[in-house]
Amino acid sequence: MKLRLTLSNGEYLYIDLVDDDWIHQWATKITALELDITEHVALGSIVNTNTNLLFNSIDNFIFVLDNELSNLGITVPDFLPTAANLKKLDSCDIQMHLNRIHRWLVFMMFRKSYIVNNQDYIPNNINELFETQYDNMMTTLLKLNQLVHAIESNYTSPGTDTFPGNQHQHTYWDQAFKGDDVISLAADAPLERMLSTNNHDVWLAKRILGKDFRECWLDNDDPSYEDITNIGEILHYAFEVDPLNNLDDFYTSEQFASWMKQHSRDINNIGRIPIGNIIDMPDNIHEIIQSCTIEQIEII
Repeated sequence: MKLRLTLSNGEYLYIDLVDDDWIHQWATKITALELDITEHVALGSIVNTNTNLLFNSIDNFIFVLDNELSNLGITVPDFLPTAANLKKLDSCDIQMHLNRIHRWLVFMMFRKSYIVNNQDYIPNNINELFETQYDNMMTTLLKLNQLVHAIESNYTSPGTDTFPGNQHQHTYWDQAFKGDDVISLAADAPLERMLSTNNHDVWLAKRILGKDFRECWLDNDDPSYEDITNIGEILHYAFEVDPLNNLDDFYTSEQFASWMKQHSRDINNIGRIPIGNIIDMPDNIHEIIQSCTIEQIEII
């Protein structure tokens, strides 16, 4: 089975789908869904630090954090430095604190304990907060999550230089659909036969609250926590078109295996769900990925 993607420049990309019934059912379903706007995203950040933008993003995050949590009756974790103290740190140390606050936000959504320095920073009334203010809680936590990533976008990801392999920095497409695009619980999908770390051009999109192993490495984060995973509990129809990055070197490297072993993580069954590969890769694929969007999807 093949897909034809009609692009905004009038050209087409043809996708040879993985020969699997689950993938074929996915493809049949997405042709009936309404496309959202194609997002152009990248793994990690490689930029020249703009101190003004960085400091402004820190100030904004701390201001919103204080106000939003106060409105919910939640205390700001005291493991997070003040804005003034954060701005005294280099990017590696800033990232260390952002890793902690990001994990706290995720574990709030998990409604599970998050221990720092022998103290649990998840409120005792977390279940009550979600039961009585679910929409406000989720809106606030997701907003703060986005603001964490806004800070990170102002400096180069600290794990960039040590990342195994050199093809992880290119733009790719994240294509979502409007409305409810949930497929199923991951536990109900045949993951054992589908998960792969072999390179493909098209993947089922990452939809997790935490980070995948690539992001974890780039952020100098700790992969021993359960919020570091390549597959979330819920699968979505959204997909990624990523022909420019090749992550075989990352997943097969001795550095990755050693890192996972050091943090007591199983290196097996950590892949993602591949969708397929582009047929007859266009010579101008770099330009296409940078400037185009997907306008229509058809089975051919």
